[in-house]
Amino acid sequence: MAKTGAAPAKEHTEHKEVQPPKGKAGAHVPGSCVAAGCRAGEKRFSFCEEHYEQFKFGLIKKTGEAVSDYEKKFEHYQAFRARQRAHKVA
Repeated sequence: MAKTGAAPAKEHTEHKEVQPPKGKAGAHVPGSCVAAGCRAGEKRFSFCEEHYEQFKFGLIKKTGEAVSDYEKKFEHYQAFRARQRAHKVA
């Protein structure tokens, strides 16, 4: 008799850990900020306090990379910080 149908599929037993692409945000050390070049400990959502604020403002992505229009947003961020400091002094 001839075999009919496809050969039985092998079960997938090998699991490979997927590594994030290197070179964009740098290597991330567990327990530290994910922003590129930052070595501070993480406080919120894998960011230190300063980078968390920048993440909320839209300067960096969740992966720690800078956004494409970083320069434009950074100017707005500096003006925002200056207004905050002015209110704290008064």
